[in-house]
Amino acid sequence: MMLRYLIAASALKAFSSNTWTKKLYRSLGDRFGGPLARRVTYMMSHVRRGNLFRELCEKYNVLVCGDKLLEIGTGWIHWHSLYHRLFYDVNISMLDVWDCRQLNALHELFGELRQVMKSDPATDSVVLDRLDMIMSANSFDELYQAFGLEYVVDERGSLEQFEDNSMSCVFSFHVLEHVPRESTAELARNIERVLKPGAYSIHQIGIDDHLTHYDSKASPKNYLRYSDNVWKRFFENNLQYVNRLQMSEWLTMFADSGLSLMETQPVYCNIEGLKVHERFSGYSSEDLECTILTLVHQKPQPRADMNRKHVIHGLIHVGRMKCCFFVFPLSMQPRYVNYKALLVLSESFDMSGMR
Repeated sequence: MMLRYLIAASALKAFSSNTWTKKLYRSLGDRFGGPLARRVTYMMSHVRRGNLFRELCEKYNVLVCGDKLLEIGTGWIHWHSLYHRLFYDVNISMLDVWDCRQLNALHELFGELRQVMKSDPATDSVVLDRLDMIMSANSFDELYQAFGLEYVVDERGSLEQFEDNSMSCVFSFHVLEHVPRESTAELARNIERVLKPGAYSIHQIGIDDHLTHYDSKASPKNYLRYSDNVWKRFFENNLQYVNRLQMSEWLTMFADSGLSLMETQPVYCNIEGLKVHERFSGYSSEDLECTILTLVHQKPQPRADMNRKHVIHGLIHVGRMKCCFFVFPLSMQPRYVNYKALLVLSESFDMSGMR
């Protein structure tokens, strides 16, 4: 019996009823968010996500000083953007669909982080100074000014206000599963649009049933038991909406947007004994068992930019196994290239073995 699961579903559905109940839900979050943030396990789970983002940025050389990033779904404490700003001098636009910011909870969480990092002798003094700046901020506007942040609220979650080819990275953590199913394909296309050529899209998607966060006895993929009609009627809500999209659908969606897949990091669970509804009968076992999916995509470079260090102006095959390259470093690139001269030069070689 999943009593807590059912109670959570009923409560969230009730809080989703109207504007007043949503405000009540937020006020309760303001009251209890601070004590939650004081839990070390809660803080460390956020640190692990933040460190994963840092590792991926380092692995793919995503950022340089002054780059502009976009976070989708920044949430109540701007955790990922602020954590990233502790280590990188970048500008970040933070998008959300409603204003759910909680300054007290932010101070609680980053205060706990400061204690942990201060006790580590390897922590850079710059990081500690920036944590002090976070803790001394009396408003979100002070934080935004100090760290080069921009907060954008758009009820539709649209990226239309962001210019083409303007971002060095678009990222999110446990957000895309909350985007309405009918809007996800457009969002993926807009992510591709706003990225600079060669820039990266990094997202961690929670494909699990979020209601099971309230009930450890329920399967992490419990929603697989329900048809669309049953799910919508009894479990779906506007506060913690989950689109129930599976791993293969996300991979297809980003591929269709024009982005190139660089890496996937799926996490799986055991769903043995779970009665899967026929609504999900066409999915693979990997889809059904995947609970968390981390995706790294890159926007392809234009063909002319594929090699930044050199421009190859001619390639002449000589003999069966030999090649002669005519290469000019960009710093020495001639304004004009005499291709006729290259052709004459090629004729001086023995071309009998050319294929």
